[in-house]
Amino acid sequence: MIHCAIIGAGQIGSRHLQALCHLKESARVDLVDPSDESLQTARDRYKEVISPGKQGTELYCHHSPDDLPDSLDIVIVATNSIVREKIIRDVSQKRSVKNLILEKVLFQRKIQYVEIDNFLKESSIPTWVNCWMRTADLFKQIKSVLNSKDLIQMKVAGPRWGMGTNSVHFMDLLSFFTECSDFKFAEVHLEDKVPDSKRDGFKEFVGHLKGMNSRGDSLELICRDKGNGPITIDIQNGPEKFTLTTNFVNHFEFISSNELASRIGKVSLPYQSEMTHLWVNDILTKGSCDLPTYADSMNLHLELIRVFTDHLQKISGKEIDVCPIT
Repeated sequence: MIHCAIIGAGQIGSRHLQALCHLKESARVDLVDPSDESLQTARDRYKEVISPGKQGTELYCHHSPDDLPDSLDIVIVATNSIVREKIIRDVSQKRSVKNLILEKVLFQRKIQYVEIDNFLKESSIPTWVNCWMRTADLFKQIKSVLNSKDLIQMKVAGPRWGMGTNSVHFMDLLSFFTECSDFKFAEVHLEDKVPDSKRDGFKEFVGHLKGMNSRGDSLELICRDKGNGPITIDIQNGPEKFTLTTNFVNHFEFISSNELASRIGKVSLPYQSEMTHLWVNDILTKGSCDLPTYADSMNLHLELIRVFTDHLQKISGKEIDVCPIT
């Protein structure tokens, strides 16, 4: 039997739970959250997808990680960024944890990234970060037709798409396309207004960022605070161009200058509840999965935290070492 734990039963944690109902092998899933309401919502979503009479999937709910089993094949940390470092340390020090999957944005302070990197290496715990776009068939197919001899230029533009929360997804997608895990923002034009996130206690950012990796591939991010309309992702690779347009549901309009779009036809991206079990199966059978490793994702996160923290210092006139995104 596979022993899995999910720490954090919020929106994303409950979707991880739904996915784990589809594991090939029998599994015990331990779900941890201090909120009775969150645990109940997760239970309800679990019941929505669990097959009637399905044997082998057992769900246990707890208010504290102290109630977890002694040995865990995989732990998914789906808490907010404020408590994630503490949870990683506490669970990994008190339990035998064989693998970790972490939600992004990972942490709020630069020093936490290095300290957790050292901790994971010392603990010998393989760890991946949920930057899921690279695992989707659509982006794998786009990568398969890219010419690595030509530079890749990506541009993401639209209103209110969550620059603080979601930029790292697009940074990781460029890293996946180019197989280059370094990145530097060279042009930073963020607005002084720092709006509240839809998640209480966190912030979002609005404006224009542009940067590149050491290969010369570029990423431009434009997030507007006003207006409605779709989010557009443009990918230019030499003479070829790919454009995806979405309202941040899982359905995309996809056009390409070559035959790829017509060959693929209707485009949709998987929900979280359709992905997590695939990664867990791969980790437990192959020792790895398609998500980025912690080490690679750390580099991209640190650059994003640097840009946002510098901006907060600039507009506040105070020294700041915390970036309130999650």
